[in-house]
Amino acid sequence: MKKTKIAQLFAVTALFSGLANAQNIDFDRLPSLADIKARSAGIEIPAPSASAPQARAQKEWTVMVFINGKNNLSRYVEIDMNEMEQIGSTDKVNIVVEAGKLKYTVPDYPDYPGGWDNYDNPWGGGMPPYMKQAVSADWYGVRRYYVQKDADTATLGSQLLQELPKADMGDWNHLVEYVQWAKANYPAKKYMLVVWNHGDGWKTKSLGRTPSIAKGISYDDETGNGITTVQLGQALAKIGGVDVYASDACLMQMAEVVYELKDHAPVIVGSEETEPGDGWDYTAFLSRMMTSNLAPEAVATAAVEGYSASYSAKGKAVTMSAVRSSEAEPLRLLTDQWVTLAMTQDKAKLREALNETTKFEGVDARDLLHFLNLAGSKLPALQAKGTEISALVSGRMIIRNVPTGDSYKNAGGLAIYLPSYNFDANYSKLTLSKTGNWDEFMQWMTAK
Repeated sequence: MKKTKIAQLFAVTALFSGLANAQNIDFDRLPSLADIKARSAGIEIPAPSASAPQARAQKEWTVMVFINGKNNLSRYVEIDMNEMEQIGSTDKVNIVVEAGKLKYTVPDYPDYPGGWDNYDNPWGGGMPPYMKQAVSADWYGVRRYYVQKDADTATLGSQLLQELPKADMGDWNHLVEYVQWAKANYPAKKYMLVVWNHGDGWKTKSLGRTPSIAKGISYDDETGNGITTVQLGQALAKIGGVDVYASDACLMQMAEVVYELKDHAPVIVGSEETEPGDGWDYTAFLSRMMTSNLAPEAVATAAVEGYSASYSAKGKAVTMSAVRSSEAEPLRLLTDQWVTLAMTQDKAKLREALNETTKFEGVDARDLLHFLNLAGSKLPALQAKGTEISALVSGRMIIRNVPTGDSYKNAGGLAIYLPSYNFDANYSKLTLSKTGNWDEFMQWMTAK
């Protein structure tokens, strides 16, 4: 047992003082300090030990939201967190957030619409102006919070847990570290991960710059990094998977993304189309989640219905769906069969179908079921197999699909890569491309 000399000294002094008071001993005859130290040499008093961290009780769910606002979405970070605080964590559900914001940089040319940042030419070094935006001056960097119920929508009332000023939220390894930390500190029977940021479906794009600054999802403008679809799959594998994965980001509900994540997330939530800047209404989602039976598919349904109801009330056209990833491989097998048959048909008719199919912003993504239906109507030889695929997707794969607005009346809940002109060689990096034949069909379709 360790000795703590100062503690010994005080203890022995107290002992002699107590005896003196109890027995009316003359203080002039009390031992000297040297005598006290000598007498205390053989007394052992245990040193105080650090209190062990209290293990948190396991809850039904931990919802982990990875809010990468280190870009022009910074101003939405606290808006969405305040939405979460309207509901807050409960005795059954933990809500844990990692949130990042950039420090504001004053544009060089404030009179330019939206400001203008330092860069030599529109596609040279530096950052385009639309990627910079003022953020609130109270804090910047990266923080972790435990979300608590708080009715004040002007400020954050949640518990600040950590500050990480230099975390790279565009690095898939950091996403892994965050989820591992959340799982270790807030254990639950089931886990949901929401990645919040810009999204581009499966695509890796450069915005005309080298190296690329945009890679599918979670772009960190401070570091220039982003997470590719392949890396997102690697991240989910490394964390041991989640029960529900969701993208609060544009264009992520694609067959290619679902196939990449299928072994690590049985339920996947996302939008075929771009999302409005404010993204999810977390009050609408969480209020529905807390009153559900808390099964994974019920939680996913709450996310879809909360999002759709919020934007329907605002008169905005949006898409959102939840799918069972267990059907991704049966879908791949059927589409391979469809592709083999389609490549014996009239390419011009297939291109007509492609051009008429509901399309989504910017990534050569179109609705899978709408394309198959149109292709079958133009080429009767494709009808039976197309109908079989549609039955699989609509009847078994889709948990909930609630598009709003006439422009998305043909959005069936799952997009797929359907380029009009050129095939992107980066597609070959995807697991779906390595396993299936959709890439061969796209190369055949775009061949001159």
